[in-house]
Amino acid sequence: MTVEELKHLTCLIVDDDSFMLSTLSLLLKQLGLKQVFQADNAQDALKLIANRNNHIDIVISDLNMPEMDGIQLLRHLGALGVSLGVILVSGEDPRLLESVQNLGKQYQLRVLGSISKPVKKDLLLQYLLDFRRDVKPSPQGPATMVFADELQAAIISELIDVWYQPQIDVATYQLVGVEALARWQHSEKGFIPPNIFIGIAEKYGMIQQLTDSVLKQSIKQISEWNKMGFDISLSVNFSATGLCHLDMPEVLHSTLRNSGLRPDHLNIEVTESALPKDTSATLDILTRLRLKGFGLSIDDFGTGFSSLEQLRLIPFTELKIDRSFVHNASDNKASQAILESSISLAQRLAIHCVAEGVETQEDWDLVASLGCDIVQGYFIAKPMPAAEFVPWVRQYSKKHRAKS
Repeated sequence: MTVEELKHLTCLIVDDDSFMLSTLSLLLKQLGLKQVFQADNAQDALKLIANRNNHIDIVISDLNMPEMDGIQLLRHLGALGVSLGVILVSGEDPRLLESVQNLGKQYQLRVLGSISKPVKKDLLLQYLLDFRRDVKPSPQGPATMVFADELQAAIISELIDVWYQPQIDVATYQLVGVEALARWQHSEKGFIPPNIFIGIAEKYGMIQQLTDSVLKQSIKQISEWNKMGFDISLSVNFSATGLCHLDMPEVLHSTLRNSGLRPDHLNIEVTESALPKDTSATLDILTRLRLKGFGLSIDDFGTGFSSLEQLRLIPFTELKIDRSFVHNASDNKASQAILESSISLAQRLAIHCVAEGVETQEDWDLVASLGCDIVQGYFIAKPMPAAEFVPWVRQYSKKHRAKS
């Protein structure tokens, strides 16, 4: 973006300090911006953002605010799926600012940068010039009840598609499995990001219906691929709701048998945060699933508070390391230490280790050197619809043979 184009930007400043609101507004107008909104609390800021007539491009937010702080604001913006630029302003420790900046990126927000108080005009200008408007902005708006109705209809009508992301054995470069991922292409609103509709499904009690739909479609698809000669496993995320039904092991076992698949073809992925508090029922269900031969995977390892305790209690067969500890870990000592210790832990427990978020050759080389078993990520392939999977496998196999 050029300096001349700044006049077309619309900014929203969020700060509970009236002096900072005035100071930042003055700075922005000096830089050429004509439209600047102000909010002295995060709740009012969300209302301004939700009003599409405002066409807000960039949010400049303080972190330390009463009632709803800046971190909570980022979480809400991520849930709305808005395509905004975000600039963080705070008098807090620069390391804290950096952590919040990384969190914003995990919420799929375009965090342009962070500025320590007092705000420097040149740095603010630099971040503004880095902003680029999306050609196709993401869906936005707080009308979750409307979305809930539409999601309910989409699930019932089987309009939620399943895409598949390959999982590759690090030692042999062979395809060993896929993770099933829900995707929603709305007929009028276009692509609805998973972080939006999955959150709605959880909030309005539809997550089990969604899981059942994904499971039904993916089991059928894996059965077809296995008949074609692809002996691969399927990983599916399960919600806390599904882990409360005591007959779940029997139902799943019967479903797979009728599809011609073995129990070890299915890996049931659960996050530590998704595990119900009723540990006796959960342990009952998960141990019986293991007894019947199903794989159990602890997903997003390292992001919860009691992952180690869950590993001790539950007979997991797989540990999936969250992408935040994998991608670019070679450039981050903390991430690399967590990655190395997680892989070592899996090895000592004699369970498989999967690294998510492998997006570069450097990521692959690092996890391979540390002894990780399986990888998935953009370096291998992005999630793809079922129709693209077999052509991709053939191309990947040809490429692998050419390297051999």
